[in-house]
Amino acid sequence: MMAKFDHPNVMKLLGVSISESRTLLIIMPFMHNGNLLSYLRNNRADLTVENENMTETIEEMAAYLLSICLQIARGMEYLASNQFVHRDLAARNCMIDLNHVIKVADFGLSEEIYARNYFRQADMQESGEGPVKLPVKWMALESLNDGVFSEKSDVWSFGVTCWEVFSLGRNPYPGVDPFSLMRYLDGGERLDKPQNTACSQEIYCIMSECWDSEPWKRPTFSELVTVISASLQDMAGYLDLTCPSVRADL
Repeated sequence: MMAKFDHPNVMKLLGVSISESRTLLIIMPFMHNGNLLSYLRNNRADLTVENENMTETIEEMAAYLLSICLQIARGMEYLASNQFVHRDLAARNCMIDLNHVIKVADFGLSEEIYARNYFRQADMQESGEGPVKLPVKWMALESLNDGVFSEKSDVWSFGVTCWEVFSLGRNPYPGVDPFSLMRYLDGGERLDKPQNTACSQEIYCIMSECWDSEPWKRPTFSELVTVISASLQDMAGYLDLTCPSVRADL
């Protein structure tokens, strides 16, 4: 199915190959700027505006970071329209090409380097090949409690991904153990507003709507694209988003 994907904000599958050891290899375009999580962390100093009086600079940074979220939402809107559920949307699974276009990628192909963000639950593995890695800090309540995945569970993950963007690559739920997260969320707790001058209350509200305990109350990706686009257009000096490529002058 991946071979049929054709959207500027979704990673394209170029081909597959089988190695001599009979390992399946997936061939995708080279992403010059790596994954979004590393990009945010490596450029954290340049993306941080510490002086709250620099209103114009803060607006420009908010627009840039929100434009990243918009590109991810557009990619996810396309996947949802094709009845594809990602299940592992996160900043680490979004890639950035040479022109700074964001590509939703890594459809279940997460790297071991991020294993600390997962917990292992052997009793969920039906194939008997070993424990399953679950990205619990990005998962919706219904996914954690009942193993249910849908567009609306991807929307929850999108909210966490937006939180990563505006926290400039910090780990979600700091101090909360993965095994305690289900109880934490069931108790009504959610991620706090990122400590970033570029994250307004309006932007945080967009994230929060993605974390409603009732899946049907969460927005669709089409609705998120509309809301985020409108928010960007309301910003003074917002970036031109007529095409999906939005580049920051870092």
